[in-house]
Amino acid sequence: MRELLDLLYKKIYAADKYEDVFNEFKTLRANEERVRFFLKLMLEYDMIPQVCPDRKNTKKSTELREQGNEKYMSESLTSSLCIDVLKLYTKSIAYAPCTSEQLALAYANRSAVLKKIHKYKECIEDIDRALALPYPNNLRSKLYLRKIECLSILKHPKTEDAIKEAQNWLDSMSLNDKKINNMFISAKKISVSNTSKNQTIMKQLPKLKICNTEAPCASDAITIKYNEKYGRHIVATRNINVGEVIAIEKPYLFMLKPDNLQTHCSNCLEVCWINIPCNYCTYAMYCSEECKASDWSKYHDIECKVFPYYFKMNFTLLYFLSVRLTIQAIRESNNIQNLKEELKEIENCDNPRTKGFSKNGTFESDAYRSVLSLVTNVEKLSLQDLFRRSAEASFTLYYLATCTDIFGSSMKDLSELVENTDAIFVGGLILRHLQLIFINSHIISEEYGLNGRSYGGALMPFLSLINHSCNPNILRVDRTGHMIIYAIYPIKKDEQIFDNYGPLYAMLSKSMRHMELLKDYCFTCDCVACVEDWPLFYKLQSSKESSLGIEALRALQNYPKYAHMAEVGIVFNKNMIDDLLQMFEQVYNAVRMPHWTLFEMTEVLKRVYCLRGNRFDIPEL
Repeated sequence: MRELLDLLYKKIYAADKYEDVFNEFKTLRANEERVRFFLKLMLEYDMIPQVCPDRKNTKKSTELREQGNEKYMSESLTSSLCIDVLKLYTKSIAYAPCTSEQLALAYANRSAVLKKIHKYKECIEDIDRALALPYPNNLRSKLYLRKIECLSILKHPKTEDAIKEAQNWLDSMSLNDKKINNMFISAKKISVSNTSKNQTIMKQLPKLKICNTEAPCASDAITIKYNEKYGRHIVATRNINVGEVIAIEKPYLFMLKPDNLQTHCSNCLEVCWINIPCNYCTYAMYCSEECKASDWSKYHDIECKVFPYYFKMNFTLLYFLSVRLTIQAIRESNNIQNLKEELKEIENCDNPRTKGFSKNGTFESDAYRSVLSLVTNVEKLSLQDLFRRSAEASFTLYYLATCTDIFGSSMKDLSELVENTDAIFVGGLILRHLQLIFINSHIISEEYGLNGRSYGGALMPFLSLINHSCNPNILRVDRTGHMIIYAIYPIKKDEQIFDNYGPLYAMLSKSMRHMELLKDYCFTCDCVACVEDWPLFYKLQSSKESSLGIEALRALQNYPKYAHMAEVGIVFNKNMIDDLLQMFEQVYNAVRMPHWTLFEMTEVLKRVYCLRGNRFDIPEL
């Protein structure tokens, strides 16, 4: 994308039109006008992108599989290296043409890694997939042997059937190999004392005590308010205890980061060791045929045709989210005319607090109008930033219009696109989506080994109404397609609920925090940590035990044990969490913020809750 823009700038400079172009662009007020203007620039300066997207490719599939083989044969094979190998084999699967020998070979090789990391059920599934494809006959005995070994380890009742199947294969091939036959029989006797050391992960969602009448995803402990200073924001309607669940929101839409396509399902985003590929493109992978079909009906029938181009143009996750949001908006509204009417209603709403509310008076997480009502900060963007995003929206629209039938039929060229009013309207929506996604999207996180990491992005209308603080009073935890919001401090009635958009006060200086927030979100933070200029973490250590009091110190008797359990990733049971929450409240009541012990306990609490959310447990060898 940057290369295309740089080339356009050079052409405009060469024609001595730079000042004229930007003076005219500066006069434009509507997103549709900006997109039409840029499309005309593309036409005038011959800026039609010439991109060759990745397709299914036998050679590429083979190269990836061979890279996996080389890593797998490493003398220093570790658990993390096994994950890297598995990702290479899964990528080989994505590039392999359907029903090809390369696909069978990739499944077979991945099954070897799965057996190595004790994923025996998954190993068997990959073996069965390989055997159902044109897998070379001279290699099949290895797969049959591996399958029998896995069934034996699992003490599966179909182990004998697998041996008979293997023997029938020997007979059908007119082979009478007693050595292989004896290996099949011996494999039945294999056993493993411990097939998995992974802990049971809490998957059941908590429940709200009483749901909010205006925002169904939230508790009745909070409400939506509006004023000139804070815009729409969330306020407590009563005292809220630390650890209390105040919202459980299902994202309007979400998707994976490209780096995680080989280890998570593109539809449900769950961790999956045995992803299966889209039949046509090389990026979408799924945990099951059901997820594959579901994604196709929701978005992927369109995305499959355009995402390969966007990958080649180095689009980031936020741009892919904007395209998905556009597809979902068109389908939710049934037609573009309805979409125009909905946008008109939002723009003409004279009550800023209820902007985006449905006709029944609620702010729904699964309604496009809720998303459409989120702030865009378009009036705060520099001319250069607005020009760049108009370019990105126009390139995005070009591929949607020329490679898909989202407008009824694919358009032949750029000149036809410029004259299509429906397409220009959708281009304006894409530009709006880019503006609002950049400041309203949330990362989706998981615990990865001993650390947390981001593995996707989501758009959640209600959570986007929560303002920022450098010392937030809530914690977001991702779990099974939902975002759970916990109170991380006691919150008093009428206090505002605060999330965190960037670094915490103890991790980055005030000046650096302000610089980042102003650049990304166009505001200067005035939270209490900024107003009082609270010190960084290392400067708080002098307050480690000061002012705690005898009772608070006594309450912390079990705290070191809990802190160590959190550090090494041990899942807490409810009794331990309740105990930790009681300790936290006693310390909170005994000290004045900021305080080293309180900050440390907050981080432990966050870790505890996140361990009960989404996790990627690296298997042991």
